[in-house]
Amino acid sequence: MDDLKIAIAGVGTVGNGVLVLLKKNRKKIENKIGKKIKITAIASRKSRDFTSFKKTKIFSDANSFLNFSDYDLLIELIGGSDGIAKEIVIDALKKKKNVITANKALISKHGNFILKLAHSQKVFVGYEASVAGGIPIITIINNFLVSNTIKKISGILNGTSNYILSKMLETKKNFKTILNDAKAHGYAESDPSFDINGMDTAHKLSIMSSISFNNKIDLEKVFVSGIEDIQYTDLKYADELGFRIKLLGLTKIVRSKVMQFVYPSLVNKKSLLGNVDNVFNGIIIETDSSKKFFFQGEGAGALPTATSVLSDLERISLTNYSKQNYQNTKTLTMKDYFKIDERYGSYYFRIKTFDVAGVIADISKILKKFNISIKTLYQKDNTEKNNNEVNIVITTHNCEEKNVRKAINLINNLDSTKERVVIYRVEIT
Repeated sequence: MDDLKIAIAGVGTVGNGVLVLLKKNRKKIENKIGKKIKITAIASRKSRDFTSFKKTKIFSDANSFLNFSDYDLLIELIGGSDGIAKEIVIDALKKKKNVITANKALISKHGNFILKLAHSQKVFVGYEASVAGGIPIITIINNFLVSNTIKKISGILNGTSNYILSKMLETKKNFKTILNDAKAHGYAESDPSFDINGMDTAHKLSIMSSISFNNKIDLEKVFVSGIEDIQYTDLKYADELGFRIKLLGLTKIVRSKVMQFVYPSLVNKKSLLGNVDNVFNGIIIETDSSKKFFFQGEGAGALPTATSVLSDLERISLTNYSKQNYQNTKTLTMKDYFKIDERYGSYYFRIKTFDVAGVIADISKILKKFNISIKTLYQKDNTEKNNNEVNIVITTHNCEEKNVRKAINLINNLDSTKERVVIYRVEIT
């Protein structure tokens, strides 16, 4: 059996999971790929017990890989779109080494260049673990759905955000409290900015969009809005209306343009995505041959993500894979992108107003001016001590986003409006 020499850069949560699975299932993996695994080098900034890796070089700095060549495969688990992660991946490819990465930031920013370089060197870049943790969505899109034309992808792609929204509704606690709870349980990083502002979802969505619609990865063309301003009040009202609020990533072709949107939206609580809670991810793929494929699983964590990392080992053993992948990337194009102002759909408004005569009439008049038809309208009692304020909750029939923005601007300027209007989009999933 030939050797497969592996160098691992980064032994944090996922890196440690990779080592655990390699130790636990080494024989099974070796029989599957037809090669004997040898870990020739590990780079880890954290001090760990590597005494069992007696024949492995241990580096405290991943920069050491730039002057190291005794490996066939680099597994990059450092993270970040630039810096040393980018340097060692490019260096490995130039040395004609295969690469596996869980780094969605790197792929979403530099994927076009990295894949082109890999193909020119006739080597493989595996990035299954960069999207949706333990859900093998890249393989599903690239291989399982090869006979289908993808029409739309809708997904909950960030476990941290989903946990926060689920627990806020369940416990009736505010955003900050649940965020701290997520950190305490290890579901959120010490700096969770990319999770809650939607960028983590945008990274993943841009990758899925590219392989689904054959467009070049362009993170700047993704419309992104996060969950940092969500209040329990809206989660409660949405629930009363039969909805859940979820941070969604959405991509499809609309009038020959690629739509890539990330935003919190209302989904029917009896729908597939409406029932994906806590740290789980859920993805719906609609194709020309099947109405919906639904995939659910753990979107993060050591072993689920490590499972995706090691799933790429088998693909490396396929001699025709790199050539096949090269053929696909040669056809990538820069398509036009569907802008958020062009969206046509339903909306949820919460308007906090002073409880005075004529308020609803004034709001209705503005909505009518911009062709926004009211589907439901409820006046909710104020839960705070000030009884002179009420929440007016409205859902609309389908209308144009650009008209919604104009109407809300006028409603915000009404003397009766106490606070800026809260707006969420409503999605059918």
